[in-house]
Amino acid sequence: MTRRPTWTPPEVKLLREVQNLSQRAFAQRLGYAQSTVVGWEKPQRAAPLQHETVEVLDVELGRLEPDRRERFDQERGVVVHRLGAGSAVRTAAILATVDSEPGAPLPYTPPAGVVGSARLFLESSARVFLVSGSAGIGKTSLTRHLAQQFTREADCQLLTVGSWEMSTVDIAAEILRYASIPRGDDALLTLEEHSARLTRPCLVLVDGIASHEAFATVGRQIDAILRQATASALRFLLTVRTPPAIETTAHPLLHASLFTPADERHALSPWPVGEARAHWERAAGASFDSLSAGIQHLVRTPLYMKLALAAPPLAGGGDLGAYALVDHCVRRVLGTDGTERYFPLLTELAHRYGHDDLPAALNVLDDGAHPVPELPSDLPATLLRVTQHRQVEFSHDVLREFFLSTRIADLLHRQGRSVAAVQALNELADRASTSGAARSMFALVLERLDLLAPALLEAIATAPTASLRTTVPLMMSVAGQARFLTPEVLRSCAARAEHDNDPALSRALLGNPRLHHALGPGRYRWLLALLRQFGVTLWAEVTSFVEENFDSTDAYTFLDLANLADGAEATFFARHFYLFFADAANSTLEIFLSHTDWRVRAALAEALGDDTVSVDDTGLTVMTRLVHDTDYKVRAAIAPDVGRAPGHAAVTHLTVLLNDDNWHVRERALQGLDRLGLPSRRPDLIQAALDILATEPAWSRTPGHIRPSQDRLRILHAPPRDAAASNEEAAAFAHDPRAIVTILREIRTGHLTPPDYVRDRLIDGGRRSDRWLVRREAEHAAMTDPAEDDDPRRVRERYRRIRNHRSVQIALDLHDVAGAVQIAEAAADAGADFIEVGDPLIKEAGVRAIEQIKSAVEDTPVIAEMMSADWGRDQVVLAAQAGADIVQLIGPATTASVRAAVDAGRRLAVPILLDVPVKASHRWITEMERAGVDGFTVTTNIDVGIGSTTPLDVARELRHWTALPVAVSGGFSTTDSAVLASPDWDILIVGRSVVDALDPATAAKNLVELVHLSERHR
Repeated sequence: MTRRPTWTPPEVKLLREVQNLSQRAFAQRLGYAQSTVVGWEKPQRAAPLQHETVEVLDVELGRLEPDRRERFDQERGVVVHRLGAGSAVRTAAILATVDSEPGAPLPYTPPAGVVGSARLFLESSARVFLVSGSAGIGKTSLTRHLAQQFTREADCQLLTVGSWEMSTVDIAAEILRYASIPRGDDALLTLEEHSARLTRPCLVLVDGIASHEAFATVGRQIDAILRQATASALRFLLTVRTPPAIETTAHPLLHASLFTPADERHALSPWPVGEARAHWERAAGASFDSLSAGIQHLVRTPLYMKLALAAPPLAGGGDLGAYALVDHCVRRVLGTDGTERYFPLLTELAHRYGHDDLPAALNVLDDGAHPVPELPSDLPATLLRVTQHRQVEFSHDVLREFFLSTRIADLLHRQGRSVAAVQALNELADRASTSGAARSMFALVLERLDLLAPALLEAIATAPTASLRTTVPLMMSVAGQARFLTPEVLRSCAARAEHDNDPALSRALLGNPRLHHALGPGRYRWLLALLRQFGVTLWAEVTSFVEENFDSTDAYTFLDLANLADGAEATFFARHFYLFFADAANSTLEIFLSHTDWRVRAALAEALGDDTVSVDDTGLTVMTRLVHDTDYKVRAAIAPDVGRAPGHAAVTHLTVLLNDDNWHVRERALQGLDRLGLPSRRPDLIQAALDILATEPAWSRTPGHIRPSQDRLRILHAPPRDAAASNEEAAAFAHDPRAIVTILREIRTGHLTPPDYVRDRLIDGGRRSDRWLVRREAEHAAMTDPAEDDDPRRVRERYRRIRNHRSVQIALDLHDVAGAVQIAEAAADAGADFIEVGDPLIKEAGVRAIEQIKSAVEDTPVIAEMMSADWGRDQVVLAAQAGADIVQLIGPATTASVRAAVDAGRRLAVPILLDVPVKASHRWITEMERAGVDGFTVTTNIDVGIGSTTPLDVARELRHWTALPVAVSGGFSTTDSAVLASPDWDILIVGRSVVDALDPATAAKNLVELVHLSERHR
């Protein structure tokens, strides 16, 4: 295996000798005295070298040529794995070149949160880490910093999209080339072979993804790499320029492999003002407060601060936008004479390399001839750099976009008010909706035009041909305090938004700081019109608008004009009551508390669960009323959040709810205690709940569906136990294992991290349980470093990898558990890939049938077919508690219910499959992908007769819409040669031809052999 040296005396000496250097020459090369090197190599030295010295030697090792590195490793008795070692050599050389460049006036300061998350990523089983951020925020600097920092944890590659021809790039070949490995006949297979030999992470950092199109290419190829090269040591870190945000669900393996703790994405943000102030004053030696407010805002982005530092101190006075700041800095760097000479040349250079970005509507004004201009060699390095291929390029994409946007804005200005000008801006806005680079240029073009011809932008913003989906909303979003945004323009756009069916323009307007005053008294009716038209779609934007702009007069006027008798309208105000009321005695608040529509009162409960709002005296009064509400649904809504109440009030409310006359309310109160963490932030609430469970008579006869929540509280929060109590607990696990199975699975997936003494107690009790399922989960939970096939965090990735393979799923559509077990065992022995516990069997024998089947076919994944997708989360939990490996949901499903089911599946390491309804659309499939499902099934009940559309027809269309695995059923058997040869399915679901066969074992064996043979000939 490859291991990093600890720099013992022999290792230091070996590093010197493989380079044929004397001690004196080696010392000079490293910048140390010869006596220091002598000390490093002294055989008697026992103390480890200082951290700084180790870093110097690590860098020197990384600079070795491949043949010398190979000799170094061989002399140490280490087998070299070229993908890792070759990557380290190349990266060290690149970083050395970067380090040798003149020092920047602004030292790089890495964002601690993202760096820490990246380190956790390397320690996790995830394989993809996604970093996003706007132009100039420091994404490239971050990748270099991580490559430098992670030398002892990983071998890194530094790849950049800008160096590739995206139409022909082969990323697998690029990874191999980086490490000086021949691609062979098939780059993917070669990469698979080399990545399988890795003994520590090889982190491939791909920088410069600036558009949806580029991400589609990169994502598609990395998805293929993840599918083929399954070794977890091969990792990827991708940097994506945003906005607009990118969507990962079109790439199933990439999406399933993302490192997303607590569903967080890793976005780089501008510095906080205090941090920007410190950087500026340290680097510039001037007061940050002397900068105008606009420039203070801009220099919170590292690139703009670097540009501002590169120019002489900015004169006080008016604000500068992004375009004006870059323009100011460029002209200062070039000087008066240089600006006149070089500005046109730099604009021409940007146009030459970005000619395809020119809107087609402006081509009539373009002369069409754009040779690479001859540039003098003395142009500042701040603006240009020379690549290793001796090509001249801008030192940052933002500079190229600045000069290109200058050309585009000047052409638009020359075009004047016209249909062509509107078309050109429409085209730019369309591109900006899928490209971070295009969005940046749109903003720069807008700012320059606002300086040159604000009247032209006024005309375009109000033109009937300007797109209300892209152009006008983007103009509202990026314009800020632009001159063209007059009150008349804002009112005109607001009127159009009110009558448009798409919320894009309304959303953009609500974010504009000038809208409040522009609308005047009409603002209240306009907001109400939006709420009535778009409902919850715009709740977040309307809430932000109210919070940022309304005073008490505005708030009360808004409330007075609302129709609070209407449940839908009143629900919005109830959900955000903390924006409108400071006094619990307010008569309008009483309207909500006594509203006849329970959903309005439940919305008050949802507001009290908002973590961004504290529960003050008014909130506590509202909570008290809701705890005693006459409708159990309202009490159930507030129950999980009573722990947010201050002091003893929380205990009082919890006591009331745990003694409620409705079990659903009681269960919700128990579930809310989970939100307080482990160990709990409110131990007084935990103790109060345990006391009630032990003393209140009804809790001794808990209904079966409530029992897991009760057991969960006792299991997680019980004090350390003696041997007798532990035996009693193990017996309890056997009696009803649902809670302990759930907890053990959550421990395995990392969703629950109890204290060690709790974890050890649970595992010990589980191992001594009489139930096979509990013992199995305990053994798995005890694994500290599970093999890839046993790692529950990768189950979704493993299932999604089935795509483009051929698998058999035997559906046990029986009513007899004993017979089902026999057939399941025969199918597993025959090599079936999946065993499905069908809905008829679950209806007949309950979910216990799942456990019985799983215990009989332990090594074969069991799929539970669960009805009622609208209660998907509960169905997933029930199936997982019974031992299901995968859950297939059938029946009507909403996006919200599927998302809840997926969340439960991630928590319990259960992939989620979804049955495709008869009239499913491409849009519905995409929504379900985004909700997080792992596969789709096409099921046909042959009892309903023969139809004109076959399951394969549906599957064929479905496979064009999604890259997830597609399973298909329809009464198939070994005689369906056309089905077996069809490329339109990944998993063949077979029931009766095996289950009802006189010899199920032979039928299953023949079927599996035919299906697996068809894969070899696919």
